[in-house]
Amino acid sequence: MKIQTKYEIGDKVWIVYENKSEVCVYDDIIAEIGVDDKRIYYILENACIDIGEEEIVLYEDTDKLVEKIKQIMEDIRKKESK
Repeated sequence: MKIQTKYEIGDKVWIVYENKSEVCVYDDIIAEIGVDDKRIYYILENACIDIGEEEIVLYEDTDKLVEKIKQIMEDIRKKESK
């Protein structure tokens, strides 16, 4: 069985997510890739978490990084205005 992943072990990536109405961004390297019944997840070298593809941006893709930050901020502002 062959499983296609968007990222590879050893890729340097940005992790982008929301925490308490703030955008959090840090870089790390993918150490392992796991698969369960529902998703593909990535285990990082320095962080003690596993994450999905939706939170990852390749390190060199700065346009996508800025786009992801803007989208999360827009989502935060929408929630705050309710």
